[in-house]
Amino acid sequence: MINLAVVDTLVLWVWVNQVAVPALCAVTGRCMHYELTKPFLLAYLWPVGSTVHMMATWSIVSITFTRFVSVCWSARATHLNSRRNVMIRLCSMHVFCLIFNVPRFFERYVFTDGNGRPRVARSTVASTLLFNYGYQVFLYYLVIYIIPLTLVIYFTVRLYSSLRQWNKKREDMTAKARDNHDLTFSLVIVVVVFVICQLANPIRRLLVAIYPNTEYICGSIYFYYKSWVSILVNFNSASNFFIFCLCGVGFRRRLVQMCFRRGSVEPSHFMSNATTSRGTMESTTKNKE
Repeated sequence: MINLAVVDTLVLWVWVNQVAVPALCAVTGRCMHYELTKPFLLAYLWPVGSTVHMMATWSIVSITFTRFVSVCWSARATHLNSRRNVMIRLCSMHVFCLIFNVPRFFERYVFTDGNGRPRVARSTVASTLLFNYGYQVFLYYLVIYIIPLTLVIYFTVRLYSSLRQWNKKREDMTAKARDNHDLTFSLVIVVVVFVICQLANPIRRLLVAIYPNTEYICGSIYFYYKSWVSILVNFNSASNFFIFCLCGVGFRRRLVQMCFRRGSVEPSHFMSNATTSRGTMESTTKNKE
């Protein structure tokens, strides 16, 4: 959960600096220095945005997998969801995202024109067919969309199936089992929002690869489409926290405890590995019978 919160915050921070602030400057006309910083933002902040966006995508996969193990593979949860294994998965994921996005830091470069003003241009490497179609289309779609979306949808379908079984026996659940049920339900909603918000971005990536010199001028179709894609991606990152607050009773209770210091909160509660949701629910039902 902490990992997802940090990555979502980074996604929003990049968006504010790369989109929101420039938009305000363009509307107010009071940020003349923005024209000097724009080339640097495009050349160096854009790769950072791609990296944290990829981290956010795979963070959803990691959280969904962890929850899937706790619910559907309860016998393996103690091992697979141990603190050590979870940290290994997260660190490996972040390292992979960084390595995968290294070529993006060489996609553009900043130079000075005849008037001494900084300008940005695509590098020779970024103009090759291998980069545009091999890396930016094939590999990017495979790693950012096809594989993670397939995994997330599979895990979510299995979790939803378990939720339907739990709903039939909700009255027999303990308070902790209900909290785990609510957490799983919240995660399913997060994944649904994630899939919807991510569907428009692959089309934009394809347009950029096919038409790398597309003008982002106001009035063009691509200008508005690009803006809506940006809104959806950032809405996805901004909504996760509120979804957990609205749908998770246990999450809200522990959030209040953390904010007002009314008690200690175990970080492992949200991704419990020793006692799984299904195991708790089943044992409670058997005791009542």
